[in-house]
Amino acid sequence: MTGTHATARDGVRPDPPGASRPLPRVLRISLALALVAHALPAFAYIDPGTGSALFYVVTGLVVSVYFALRGAYYRAIELLFSLRRRDQACGIAVHSEDPRYETTFLPVLRRLAGRGVEVTYFTMYPRGDAFEPLPAGIAHREIAPGLVGYAHLNHIEAVVMATTTPQLDVMTFRRSRRVRHYAMVQHALGECRYVRPFAYDYYDSVLCCGPVLRENIRRMEALRGLPPKELREAGVPHYEVLLENAQATSDGTGRPVVLVAPSWGPLGMFAALGTQFIQALAQRYHVIVRPHPQMGISQPDLHAQVLALADVEIDTALVPSAAMARADLLLSDISGIVYEFAFIHRRPVIVVDRRMELGGLEGELLGGDSELRQACADFIVSIDPAAIGDVASLVERTLSSVTPGRIADVRDALVYRFADGGAAVAAHLLEIHQREAGRAVASAASGPGIGGERPA
Repeated sequence: MTGTHATARDGVRPDPPGASRPLPRVLRISLALALVAHALPAFAYIDPGTGSALFYVVTGLVVSVYFALRGAYYRAIELLFSLRRRDQACGIAVHSEDPRYETTFLPVLRRLAGRGVEVTYFTMYPRGDAFEPLPAGIAHREIAPGLVGYAHLNHIEAVVMATTTPQLDVMTFRRSRRVRHYAMVQHALGECRYVRPFAYDYYDSVLCCGPVLRENIRRMEALRGLPPKELREAGVPHYEVLLENAQATSDGTGRPVVLVAPSWGPLGMFAALGTQFIQALAQRYHVIVRPHPQMGISQPDLHAQVLALADVEIDTALVPSAAMARADLLLSDISGIVYEFAFIHRRPVIVVDRRMELGGLEGELLGGDSELRQACADFIVSIDPAAIGDVASLVERTLSSVTPGRIADVRDALVYRFADGGAAVAAHLLEIHQREAGRAVASAASGPGIGGERPA
């Protein structure tokens, strides 16, 4: 029998009469998927509680994996630096986290050079040709900025480390087991109340800029029940550099010169008060306006407005030394430059009086008002922001009432070793190094262990 239908003799069971042939495999799979997809809305409902729980589980897993990988990365970096610690061992390690602290450390490094102690200068930035060459005998090691750089520092080997970085053993900057002594160096005249919590607490010594900081630290130790640390009279090293450049020059106009040098950001003088008061000031005085360099990056429109001010001189030099030397009075809202101008040039300052919120700073625990502010009230004069339109009259009164001798008297009472802070810091570091190196030798001779490690 011929035909297309299979027979029993072909080895294939024939289809029964009236039976339909099975669907092709691809069509069957497509149909099944369509049915499943169609059924999803009916069976995919998850109550809010279960959905929230699933969300937290998934989020927790993702975050855990992220931080596990991140932690493994930094542990690998720390392991690398710990294996290399012998290559970076030194007697005195000096750490600078930013180029602006070069003027703090260079006077110190000059005094440390040639004193028979191995000194290494660790910088978190490259020291190119524009930087002053380091003194002979001072080794330089560039390390990465941020977390990687601190992982490096956390494993160095040294007898003493000196730095301006606060919050040792609080955040990412941790003690190395092979550094015997950590010393904090001051890069400006200051006090405890305007720094982050625990800024000085875990240092072995603080090389204090003046008696106000010393008293603040002792109060913080008492409030927190901490053992007293070494507090040494050292001063501010970079004042030496400022004194070298502080040669007064005449403006030649016959009018007093007012330097306006505010900070940047939303709380800066120009952002908060505008620029109209500058025009009124320029009618009576020769005005030098020095906009903060960061303003050109973060506030370009305001920066352009300041640069376009009429009848004033705009100063954009890298450092303010020349403008400060010409000025008879400084108008500002920055604390650092305020004390530098008053003490180096012995001239008065007017500061826009904006009370700083101390929440989250050490001042919240200390309480009270700034001791530095109170001591300098005669020549660092405050003006209420609402009275900025009458600042020209306040300039006249301040210029006529402040004498250089009075400023010098207060300065000498507030700043240790005013004219030779670099020499003082270097002498303290050498003394600490000699003492700690002797202890390390004695420790190694008296028993097993790593003699260079600081005892737990």
